Amino acid sequence: MSELIVREMQADDEYFVSTCSHVHESAEIDACAEVRRTQFRLMKAQGAVFKVALAAGKHIGFAYGIPIEQSSWGPLGQSLMVLPCLYVVESATSQGAGKALLTAIEQDALTARFHGTVVTGYRDAQGAEWFMPASFFQPLGYAPVDIQGRAVLLWKPFSPKAVPPHFLQPHFVFKPMDGVVVVDLFWNAFCLTSVIEAERVREVCSEFSDRVVLREYQAEDRDVLLQHQVARGIYIDGKEVGWGFEAPKDGLREAIARALRANDT
Repeated sequence: MSELIVREMQADDEYFVSTCSHVHESAEIDACAEVRRTQFRLMKAQGAVFKVALAAGKHIGFAYGIPIEQSSWGPLGQSLMVLPCLYVVESATSQGAGKALLTAIEQDALTARFHGTVVTGYRDAQGAEWFMPASFFQPLGYAPVDIQGRAVLLWKPFSPKAVPPHFLQPHFVFKPMDGVVVVDLFWNAFCLTSVIEAERVREVCSEFSDRVVLREYQAEDRDVLLQHQVARGIYIDGKEVGWGFEAPKDGLREAIARALRANDT
């Protein structure tokens, strides 16, 4: 087995991390990854940590630790370190990188005197078992504190002062505008798929000229996040649309055209 190394993200790790391992796959991913790299610098200044795993000199995984008060993805709480994403490439899942990355984040959280760590895991993933399975974290000391559908909020408290966190509770209220279709876009610069989706929404909305009004809400704006408690979402005339992955341009065009036809009747 190749020697496993877990280290702080360095300059030559940023491309792998910012593309979520999708290196040299598309110009769209590369462009949106640049948005993330800028966001990473802001997050570091706010206390975030970035860990990278390597084996035989090759990148095989990464993890983030973000103070919960700065996490644009949620959940809500205090004095906790959030791990919004821990990822290991499929070919390296048996090398212990996931556990090593998790341990590294936990150690940084302890050193910084956080009261515990928090992750959002998923159960019965139905084909998406590769991403943050709850079953990975529970044997490592994480206990569930909140549930939303398939999503399970798990935490590992370090201190008796720790207070359990909770999921965001979305309460966006749509405000219509006469004579136009309104697209409300909630996005965050931390998540690559969210950045890609936001760019697609902007492009498609511009195709409809003044018949469509786009309103953006960026989750990194803490006041915006706390007001609406939506980290990511697309609402067309108040109705949420989604595809389970980055919104496809054709799907967005069809959804907007349908809303325009409804307005014309």
